[in-house]
Amino acid sequence: MVEPLIQVSDISLTYGDQQVVDRVSFSLQRGRIMALIGPNGAGKSSTMRILAGLVKPDSGTLSTSNASIKTFHALNRMAGFFIEAPSFYTYLTASQNLQLLLKIKGGNASISSLLAMVGLKNAAHKKVGHFSKGMKQRLGIAQALINNPDLLVLDEPFHGLDPEVKLFLMELIRKLAREQQKAILVSSHQLHDMEELADDFMLLHQGKVHLTGQLSEFQKQRQKVTFWFSDPVPDASLQGLQGVTRHGQWPNALQASLGITETTDVLKLCSDLGHYPYKVERENLLHSKYMEIAE
Repeated sequence: MVEPLIQVSDISLTYGDQQVVDRVSFSLQRGRIMALIGPNGAGKSSTMRILAGLVKPDSGTLSTSNASIKTFHALNRMAGFFIEAPSFYTYLTASQNLQLLLKIKGGNASISSLLAMVGLKNAAHKKVGHFSKGMKQRLGIAQALINNPDLLVLDEPFHGLDPEVKLFLMELIRKLAREQQKAILVSSHQLHDMEELADDFMLLHQGKVHLTGQLSEFQKQRQKVTFWFSDPVPDASLQGLQGVTRHGQWPNALQASLGITETTDVLKLCSDLGHYPYKVERENLLHSKYMEIAE
């Protein structure tokens, strides 16, 4: 088994009488993206703030592949953080903001290379006060990357973004994991995006870990699948599709609870019967797990 980059064990945090993080444990590995999901108040942001050293947990331990890093405060030396909305000096340019941060943190990062990586090469000398929200989000990612960290912690990096900016940032995060072997923890309420992006997930509920694991393993389980056709499938054909029923609301749709292989089998049977769906929808896994705690 691959040794994790970091292992967090039994962290807990209370604010007054409220337990916001309750014995949460997880590990993060190089080259993998973990989605941190859960409803508002589940403890996602508090968990990330603990990692960033912004709040001290009541209890819990941290171990890393770097034996000299033993506290969450020290984790900053090997991590980059995008926590809440990024804050910049609006009267400075993008390049000047990063140069100032680099001077504070030390290091020899190439500012121009960082800005090119996040798609801001042509805005390097533009004042941040004139940036759109999407541009500020990109600059926030550049800020998190300034010391080429092994670990990235990203809290809601896609919030309020236009589709093209969101897709750009999702692809950038994939490349940082796959090509640079960074371990990445990312939270978002956009569950469909998280299922496309992440390798692993952790679902928090009332400060506790409700469910965690590899997405690929959970995706092998049966989920609701809907097949959409231009015309209703005749009853005679439907009889040959075992376990498949008509959709309760849409006469041109069929539905069933299927695994991935079973879905392929049903598609082949439909084709053999001369019926070709124009769309196949598989229930979003993270959404279904999320709804388990919402109901």
